[in-house]
Amino acid sequence: MPRPTHLTFVIALSAGVGLIACTSLLGDYSVNPNATSPGTSGGTSGTSDDSGTSGSSGTSGTSGTSGTPTCKGDTVAACGTSCTKCATPTGGAVDCVNGACQQKCPAGLLACGDACTDTTSSPAHCGKCDHDCGGGKCTTSACQPFPVTPPEVTNVHAIAMSAKGVVISAGSDLTLCADPNGCTAATLTTIRAGVSQLNDVTVAGTDVYFDGNDGDYALVYRCPVAGCPNAGPIVVENVVNDAIGRVVAGPTDVYWTRDSYYGPYSRRCVLPGCSPVVGVRPQATTGPYSSVPARELTVPSKIISVGAVSTLWATGSLYNSNKEQLRACALASACPTPTEIDTAFGIVRALTYFNGSHYGAMTSSAGFARASIGREMSAPTTLPVLPTARPTSSVRSRSRRRHQNAQPAPEDGSELGQLNRAACSKFFRALMVPHS
Repeated sequence: MPRPTHLTFVIALSAGVGLIACTSLLGDYSVNPNATSPGTSGGTSGTSDDSGTSGSSGTSGTSGTSGTPTCKGDTVAACGTSCTKCATPTGGAVDCVNGACQQKCPAGLLACGDACTDTTSSPAHCGKCDHDCGGGKCTTSACQPFPVTPPEVTNVHAIAMSAKGVVISAGSDLTLCADPNGCTAATLTTIRAGVSQLNDVTVAGTDVYFDGNDGDYALVYRCPVAGCPNAGPIVVENVVNDAIGRVVAGPTDVYWTRDSYYGPYSRRCVLPGCSPVVGVRPQATTGPYSSVPARELTVPSKIISVGAVSTLWATGSLYNSNKEQLRACALASACPTPTEIDTAFGIVRALTYFNGSHYGAMTSSAGFARASIGREMSAPTTLPVLPTARPTSSVRSRSRRRHQNAQPAPEDGSELGQLNRAACSKFFRALMVPHS
């Protein structure tokens, strides 16, 4: 028998054994009708007397397309077209309905994550899933307050929020609590200690602004929230004898109020660098202020809101009238004559600014109210459409609806035309609700 024939037989047999071994390991495969036929074999072998020329290799066939797995029936082990295995919540059950996993819990419980949960008392899921109370308890679906500072921190003057945590003005120390669950004496971070007559605090960006005294001088300070440098805080303004009422950060400015022999006045610095320092409500040059008939009874102003282009403050009533509880000024230029706002004898208890609107809270003989004072726009059509007031035990709603066709005006300070006595009086009266 010729040698080349024997060699060819051995190779073919070896190839056959290899194919059998692979199919037995990987399982049976059906033929893909779309696949091309395998390549042709190589050239012919040489004769016994001389070596043959080598043949060219054959072309390989293309692989067939893979099939899409299909789950037969909807079961919790293989639910839907993706064959998802449904997870059973602790204390509950699970079912596959129309190709989707549905967790089931006993009455009164809600599936939150991998467990059936009582959202009326769960601190991690209070009132709804993933509503975490931090360090507080959950009672009747509401998170309860909890101490942020340790018992050693007393005489708290003011607090402010920063990206790093809560900034606390207490005693003569300015500190930071970065733990959302509350701090201990060991985890409080000192921003600045030993500030004489430390009072108010506000945060703008990465800086904290606060006021204190150095002898007869009343100062506005600035420091990074991360901590004042060893050299001490930056002095923004230093005025002898003129007491500071509040320091408030607005969208574009830091604003503070002062009081002097000639009467109250206010200043601001432009963010982010707090420069320059300019006057808003200028200081009077004649006095004493105690002789002015329309003088404010609360000086310096302490209830304030600062917007992008205007500021409002509570007067504590005027000496000759207790109807005008609010005054307003534009920030763009000096404002020697504030806009008077009639609150219909109501006493303003709080002011704040958010997203283009000033908001206020007040009390009167009718009770307590929270009201929208007005947006920072000039067109009268931008005033909110107020709902009819109705008694309620919870004062949490506020009106911010506007006419559909209202268009905002440029923020140039002209919105003060909107903050007139009749308009604001209407806001407060319409939203007045009895307190219970």
